[in-house]
Amino acid sequence: MKKTILILTLALVSAGVWGDYSVKGEGNFSCPEYLSAKRGNTAKLYSSASWVQGFITGVNYQRSTAEGVDSFIARDFPAASIVRWLERHCQDNLTDDLADAAEALVTELFE
Repeated sequence: MKKTILILTLALVSAGVWGDYSVKGEGNFSCPEYLSAKRGNTAKLYSSASWVQGFITGVNYQRSTAEGVDSFIARDFPAASIVRWLERHCQDNLTDDLADAAEALVTELFE
């Protein structure tokens, strides 16, 4: 019984670590929409890549102000590399949206 209570407590504590957030603009595009834009080289591709760059900038800003650290995630990761990374991620994760992909990219680059 004590083991069950401990497991439930740890699950509740760890579940509270991540909050949810509102996604605006192109972050709501689905991975299939992104892949279609990539294939067609449409304006949506460029707005999506810009949105992800803004997301990364926001993460850097948040880390620098909230944690008081210099944050340069993706400083040397050009836009073309972001586009290719997103394409691979979306091909492997068709149920994701662009915000999910941006989170995964930041996590990978932060490691």
